[in-house]
Amino acid sequence: MSAGRLLLPLLLAVMVTRVSAQETDPVEARIVAEDYAGAETLLRARLVEAPGDDRTRFQLARVLAWQQRADEAVPLYQALLEREPDNADYLFGLAQAQLWSGDSAGGRAGVTRLERLAPAHPGLDGLRRQAAPPVPAGGGLAQARAATPRTREVGYAFRYDRLTRDLAAWRGERIDIGGRDSDGRAWYAAAAREQRFGLSDTGIEAGVALPLASRWALQLDGGGWPGSDFQPRWFGDMRLQYAFDGGTVLASSLRRTRYPDVTVERLALAVEQYWGDWRLGYTFNRTDVAGNRVSGHDVALDRYYRDRDSIGLRLTSGSEDALQGTDVVATEVRALGLQGRHGFADDWALQWGVGYVRQGAFYDRRWVQLGLRRAF
Repeated sequence: MSAGRLLLPLLLAVMVTRVSAQETDPVEARIVAEDYAGAETLLRARLVEAPGDDRTRFQLARVLAWQQRADEAVPLYQALLEREPDNADYLFGLAQAQLWSGDSAGGRAGVTRLERLAPAHPGLDGLRRQAAPPVPAGGGLAQARAATPRTREVGYAFRYDRLTRDLAAWRGERIDIGGRDSDGRAWYAAAAREQRFGLSDTGIEAGVALPLASRWALQLDGGGWPGSDFQPRWFGDMRLQYAFDGGTVLASSLRRTRYPDVTVERLALAVEQYWGDWRLGYTFNRTDVAGNRVSGHDVALDRYYRDRDSIGLRLTSGSEDALQGTDVVATEVRALGLQGRHGFADDWALQWGVGYVRQGAFYDRRWVQLGLRRAF
């Protein structure tokens, strides 16, 4: 998979180039050196020359907050939000400055709004911890749980696929548990059973997301289907991502999947953009199936209309690995899916999805999925 291995360092080079470009700015250089007073001097000079430069005003607000002058940063953030009320970075900065300046009520209100506006904001978890009320000494486990946002969830889902060409329907079940720890690490573990072609396979998988720095994150996933008839014997996936200012995320991932008779390797290069309560994502996939190199494209559009509720559209076009009976082959694919999640009680949520897949000349699939999740 030589092309894939060349593309991965290329993406990393682009990411490093953008990081380096940000750090060569004199203001950024002083911020990296924690010379906040020097950065403030440069920023104020820039504002004299360009009073309408909101990017400079945003940087100044951050620098003031980092100098323990959060009360001076608050009016700057408020002015920025008057012009861009749905800017998640401005809202995050205001809520943080309010918390640091002692305005706990204002800060918590900002956290609530940010949860609704941009639930995937990279700083949201840390802001939640800052906004959590202190636990009284000797208050016990119940009070400690009440003071911490819920970070654990368990779920069950059932999926049904109806195939053309008089092929038997597919069925799948999955149960999983996952959450996010206080240090920002996310994790999950799952067990699944699939029924296809008159056969049944059972497997397990698990994954963890690790914050490497303020903007870098590493995600690792793996699993296996011991003694499988059609599912892979095992798979492993590694994803590295970098989050830029303005809600842009770049990521690359490598996935290796071992079937009984063939190994599939996949390189994915992705870009995501968050704005307000919307997310747009694009992924380019380069897959090696038994020596055949094929490419595919995935587009995702999501809207987060409440704290944990969302609806999303998925489009897929290109070629990928697919099951033909119990054999793995490279085939053209076209797919359309609509999926979402909707809470109906404090701790419960319905997970749903419908979609259509055209698997080359082999068959078409129409699928529906329903699931139930509970936070604890």
